[in-house]
Amino acid sequence: MVSKLLALEAYPKLKDIDFRLLRAVELNMRHHKWVPLEDIARFARMDLESASYRLGKLDKLGLVIRRSDIGYIGYQLTIHGYDALAIRAFAKKGVIEAISTTHIGVGKDADVYVAITPQGEKVAIKFNRIGERTSARKAYYHSDVFADKHHKSWLYVSRLIAKKEHEALVLLSSFAKVPKPIAWNRHAIVMEFIDGVELAELRDTDLTKEEAEEILGKVLDEYEKIVKFGIVHGDMSEFNIVITKDNDILIIDWAQYLTCANPESLGLLKRDISVLLNAFRRRWGVKRDFEEEWKRFYEAWQIGRREKEES
Repeated sequence: MVSKLLALEAYPKLKDIDFRLLRAVELNMRHHKWVPLEDIARFARMDLESASYRLGKLDKLGLVIRRSDIGYIGYQLTIHGYDALAIRAFAKKGVIEAISTTHIGVGKDADVYVAITPQGEKVAIKFNRIGERTSARKAYYHSDVFADKHHKSWLYVSRLIAKKEHEALVLLSSFAKVPKPIAWNRHAIVMEFIDGVELAELRDTDLTKEEAEEILGKVLDEYEKIVKFGIVHGDMSEFNIVITKDNDILIIDWAQYLTCANPESLGLLKRDISVLLNAFRRRWGVKRDFEEEWKRFYEAWQIGRREKEES
C-alpha cells in the first residue's frame, strides 16, 4: 500500500496558528479520544469561532477529523497531521529543508522519502504507518509496544516504534552496518541516505550462486557481531538487507529489535537465521547447514545475554 504524503501538499498552506491547533489536538488526545473544541481553543489561545474556522480548513486538508455526533464537537489528529508536525519539527531544528514526493521505500508499516538538508545533502526520512497497516501479526511482533495499547492512540504507538528503532540505530551505528541515525521526532526518523537496493528487489538472475554465497556470508558475519553485542533484529529477511552500490551490505528496519536479555529474543533469533538461510537456498541455491549456523549464533546469543545482563 502506498501512503501519499498529503502533509507535503498541505504544508505551504499552513500558518503558525495551524501548527498550534494541530499541537493542541495532539496533546489533548492523551486525555480524549475526540478532543473537545473548547479544549483546543483554550490551548491555542483562540476564541471558539476562530478555532472552529481554522480547524475546518485543517479538516479539509486531511490533517484532522471532525466529529459532532458524540454529544459535542470533537477532533482527532490524522496520520497526515502527525506528518506535518514531525516535518515542522525537523525543519525548525535545521535537520531538513525539503522532502521529495517520490518514495524510495514502501514497507509493511512505513514509508521512506528522500529529504534535503539545509547544506544540500540527501538524507532519508522514514514515516511509521503502524496504525494504518497493522495486522495481528505486526501487533505480535511489537508486543512490547502494544502491551498497553488500550491506553494509546495509533499515532502514539507509531511514535514509540520510531523511538525504538532510533534507539537501536544509535546503539549499533558506531560499529555495525546499519543506517546512521540523524534525528527522531514523533513517528519519523531521519537517517543517512543509502544508495542501494533491497535484496528482495533483485531478480534471481541478478546474482550468481557465488555472489549470493558471498552476500549471505557478509550478512551472517555482521549479524553475529550484533548478536554478540546483545541485540536481536527480530525480523531478518531479504526485505531488510540492502546491497549498496559498492557491493557491501546494510541491515535495515530495526523497529522490532530485542536485547538478548529478553526471554523471547532466542526464539526470534532462531527464526531470523531460518528465514535467511531459506531465502538464499530458495532463490540462489546457496546451502548452509542450519544446525551448524545455529550453533554459532546460539553461542553469540549467550555472549550477548551476558553483555546485557551485566550492563
